[in-house]
Amino acid sequence: MDTSSYTGLPNKLCQGLASVKSTLTTGHILEKSEITHVDTRDKFHHHMARSVLGIQAPLKLQTELQIAKKIGRLPCLPSSRLMLDVLRGTNEDISFDDILNNPREFGEIQVDPHLAMDKHDRLF
Repeated sequence: MDTSSYTGLPNKLCQGLASVKSTLTTGHILEKSEITHVDTRDKFHHHMARSVLGIQAPLKLQTELQIAKKIGRLPCLPSSRLMLDVLRGTNEDISFDDILNNPREFGEIQVDPHLAMDKHDRLF
């Protein structure tokens, strides 16, 4: 069965809608840098702490970061991850995610707390 129309374009009814981003081959030059910015900065701070304070400082910081990532609220309540931001030093930074990319703050999804807790308990 031919899924293309007479114009040679793919038939959207048979194949479905394709994501435009998946068809792009290259992104912006700074896209990879922006995605890995926080990890790169963390690695730099760990290296500097090891150089200045010794091996115990980055190990302690890494342990605190792992603990802060695990801490959360109930599944039906959004978490601000304030402790993680304070440990990374990003609590006073205003970024794109703080203003335009925060679905937890502006989302209109109402979740039943009892169902959310049941689902959360089944995962653990």
